[in-house]
Amino acid sequence: MQRLKSDTASILKKIKRPSSLILLAIVIVLTVFRLVLSAKAPYFTNLYAGYDDQLFIHYSEEMLKGNWLGEYSTKALSKGISYSLFMVWANKLHLSYGILLGIFNIVASSVAAIALRPLVNNRWMLTFIYTFFLYSPVALTSEYSTRIYRNTLVVPAVLLVIGCLVGLYFRRNGRLKPFLLWSFGLTIIFPFYWYIREDSLWLLPLMIVGLSVIAGSVIFENDPEFKLKTLRASIKKFYFTKKQLIKLIMCLLPFLMLISSTKVLQKLNKEHYGISLVNDRTGGAFGDVSKQLIRMDDGTEINQTNSKVWVSKRSLEKAEAVSPTLKSIAKNIDWIYHGSPWSGGEDIAGDIIFWALRDAATQAGYYKDAEQTEAFWRKVDSELSTAYKNGKLKKKNEIYLTATGDGKLRKDLPLVGEFMKSGFDYNVFYKNYGQGTDRTLGPKEDITRAENLLRHSFSENWRDVNVAQSKPVEPTRTARVSNHIITVYQKLTPIWIVFCGIGLLIILIGSLFSKKQLKMFRGMLLILFGLMLSYLIFLIGVSWFCSWAPERKELFMMIYTGAGVPVIQWIEVLAFVGILQLPIIAKKINKKNS
Repeated sequence: MQRLKSDTASILKKIKRPSSLILLAIVIVLTVFRLVLSAKAPYFTNLYAGYDDQLFIHYSEEMLKGNWLGEYSTKALSKGISYSLFMVWANKLHLSYGILLGIFNIVASSVAAIALRPLVNNRWMLTFIYTFFLYSPVALTSEYSTRIYRNTLVVPAVLLVIGCLVGLYFRRNGRLKPFLLWSFGLTIIFPFYWYIREDSLWLLPLMIVGLSVIAGSVIFENDPEFKLKTLRASIKKFYFTKKQLIKLIMCLLPFLMLISSTKVLQKLNKEHYGISLVNDRTGGAFGDVSKQLIRMDDGTEINQTNSKVWVSKRSLEKAEAVSPTLKSIAKNIDWIYHGSPWSGGEDIAGDIIFWALRDAATQAGYYKDAEQTEAFWRKVDSELSTAYKNGKLKKKNEIYLTATGDGKLRKDLPLVGEFMKSGFDYNVFYKNYGQGTDRTLGPKEDITRAENLLRHSFSENWRDVNVAQSKPVEPTRTARVSNHIITVYQKLTPIWIVFCGIGLLIILIGSLFSKKQLKMFRGMLLILFGLMLSYLIFLIGVSWFCSWAPERKELFMMIYTGAGVPVIQWIEVLAFVGILQLPIIAKKINKKNS
């Protein structure tokens, strides 16, 4: 008790210092201002986008009514659940959507800064890092801030996942309580991040390797002289403590929570729809059929001449020839090309064919009963598999990254490289980021329901599509302020990159030659290497997927690469922290009571 009183008195004494009060005031102002930017941001939505904006609003409304995701249809199990849960939480807490989104960004930035506390013992530097993350241009630009769509959660979620992992790494051999706190944080945010989008897989290798390294360090933390070359000697004197065992369990907890969350979602969907699936578009029988169709050689040279087309009309005709079950909806598949909004008779580019195919099945009477629909696609999958085995169908000779993604030929790889360069420019230089001139679209009654759900008014930017518009939407004051902040980042980025390059060089040299700080520099280098590889995986994956539409390269790479920005910013911040580790600088900034 006496020690607690002493610690409390010491903390209060530090807070009362003028420098501490000034810093506290700055942090409060920065935080409140960011919350105001989020609360008053010009949010917009398109409630005619049935598979995007409208879908998540629908999910949320149904959950609030106690109907889970609503009646079964092609949309019911087509996308992740996290974003709609976020909107439901905001509504239940009687907070506006903008307020809760602002709080989420503030929490993510705070966790990211605090994660580096073992490396940076200067509160002013930590405040700078906090501010750098908090006002990130990607979290202020339309697609990732003001559109009522799941992308708004991707940036803070990725920031939190990496922040918790970094925080856990630098506390791996310390006291148990901090280790537990960071592990619990990672356990909560990882499943939430996973179910924001269907392409969350790219961050999994970083999680697996990162937690494996942390677990390995925990196992041998009783041997301070441990090195890989002395592994045999260390194993001979190896022993476990209760603290180590708890830490190792906590390293597994994020994965156990993800598995448990998946099981819960499967159980809920089984109860409501009769199928134990989380997503019936990329998973289940339809996902398997998609894989079969993508890989099918249709007997033409279309994959050589037109890489935009994932599944051609000829492929579907060949599939119908060997699958009596698919043949049963042949007239509906024909409707896709002659009468539907999906095509005017031409082959359909990209993954759009799969949405069209689901609509065709709906016309044939499916997607009303989930069990019946799953059984239909399962039978189609079985018949296609048999046709491949007996040689009636052959596979294209292409390179594939994912089960339901398109394949590429060698000639397509330069185009993927062009997309990667474009994505890199958006992520590093915040190219074309901005907000404030987007319209809200949708029937008035649907807009009113969305306003009630989100506790936000769209009156400033709603436009009736049935009435001719004479003037564009003007940016609000909040939008103009956000755009000024984005401009500051854009102009300072070249100088910032030079600093970060110096920091990377210092970390590399320190990891080779430093004596006192060798462990720290190598730890930073290990994290940087993991982040760079993760970003490369992410950028290749997005570019691979998007390259079916070269004419929309800039649009797609701006829309789909936002999750890469927090990874890049983490790399930059760690490089900056590397500069702060130089003894001549560290001595000045890490003074006692700084």
